[in-house]
Amino acid sequence: MSIAATVYRDEWDRPISHPQRPDLRPTHSTRETPPTVDGAIDAWLAWRPYARTTANRIKTHLQSSRACGWRQAHGIATIDQFTAAAAAEYVVYLRDCGASPATQRKVKNLLTSLAEFCAETPGYETGLAGDELRKLRLPKLVERIPQALTEDECLRMIAAVDSSVRDRLIVETFLLTGLRVSELCALTLDSLHLDSRPAFIHIRGSVHDRDRTKNSSERDIIVDYDAYGFGRGYVNRLRNYVAKERPTSHYGEIFLADRREAGTGDHTPLTVVGIQRLMTRIERASGVHCNPHRLRHTFCTRCADNDVPMFQLQEALGHKSLDMVRRYYTQSRQAMARGFYRAFGASYR
Repeated sequence: MSIAATVYRDEWDRPISHPQRPDLRPTHSTRETPPTVDGAIDAWLAWRPYARTTANRIKTHLQSSRACGWRQAHGIATIDQFTAAAAAEYVVYLRDCGASPATQRKVKNLLTSLAEFCAETPGYETGLAGDELRKLRLPKLVERIPQALTEDECLRMIAAVDSSVRDRLIVETFLLTGLRVSELCALTLDSLHLDSRPAFIHIRGSVHDRDRTKNSSERDIIVDYDAYGFGRGYVNRLRNYVAKERPTSHYGEIFLADRREAGTGDHTPLTVVGIQRLMTRIERASGVHCNPHRLRHTFCTRCADNDVPMFQLQEALGHKSLDMVRRYYTQSRQAMARGFYRAFGASYR
């Protein structure tokens, strides 16, 4: 049977298309004035598929008043004047100013990536030339174990917002899908496939780019968890909320704010700041330290402890590598004990 004639049983069987991103690497004529350092950074960020927030964080490191002031004090204006030796000297300057080891490594990695871009892009080849930056040795980092919530803490969070259907669904969606906060705020009604079996949510983009996620790949996340635990009845609650309790609005986002739009009176989409404020209220009411990132850790840990394959978990989290999945996993003593007890033919109670 040809691909064109393939009949899918439901939306879950339909393959996800991942369009190829064209190579739009910029060029700069060597006959023109050499590009400035800021111009090279802007060209690099425009070419790389970074989310807007990620690009802004990179700019705070490489185009801050401190970075620009240091380059100005050293007579560095164009990218050909910004050598690898100068970049290494700037990282050392940050160390002497008291920057944390993590910040030092972050800046070094960003400058190394910028150097690779310059080496491969016509008109920027002379930027960050040399291997002094690569040879620079920095203090070792102390790896901190991310903290996931326990089952009791998850239930306490849900109990703290049980009077608000919307807020409870937001907490449950974080815990059951591991979504980034920017992805949850961008969820629209057409992303829900609750009548499919299994029911799933289609993740297409974020508030920064409606058509592209952080790793530029769309994905589906199963949410049909009606068997046991705090996910019991989630699909029905979400279906009823959309059909009966969600405020009427011309906006397509699932979760709407209490604030109304001037003129139309329609409720506006809930923002990232709104979610952060909600998490603060829940933390005060439940006594559980929580934020969207910690709930994402909790999702990853819960799945890994219950034998979800790493490659499937990588797909659900929207990561490009398994190493990133490892960073979101918190090994619990109970899960470790169950594994070792099982390995030696014993049962853990």
